[in-house]
Amino acid sequence: MEAIQPYLPYIVQAVGGAVGGNILGALTRGGGGFLGRTVIGAVGGLAAGYGAPMVLPENLMASLNGLIEGENGQRLGELIVGAAGGGVLGLVGGLLIRPRN
Repeated sequence: MEAIQPYLPYIVQAVGGAVGGNILGALTRGGGGFLGRTVIGAVGGLAAGYGAPMVLPENLMASLNGLIEGENGQRLGELIVGAAGGGVLGLVGGLLIRPRN
């Protein structure tokens, strides 16, 4: 488990992004299919996790990471940030990628 520990924030953000990207991509009935929306969402989740600390106020990031006490609170905050980023990119991808009918 210690080998995964340094990568755990990125894994959680990618999973949150994949879920958020699939939900919003499906709501807009965008193309790309399940696999495409999953990849788009995971990339968006990782991008949001990387960029959020640079653009969001510190107190907002501390609030997200402090919803639950301890390490689980930090993982929940990373999941929320990843889902938000994946949702935004899934929404954009769902609107731009359309099936050919």
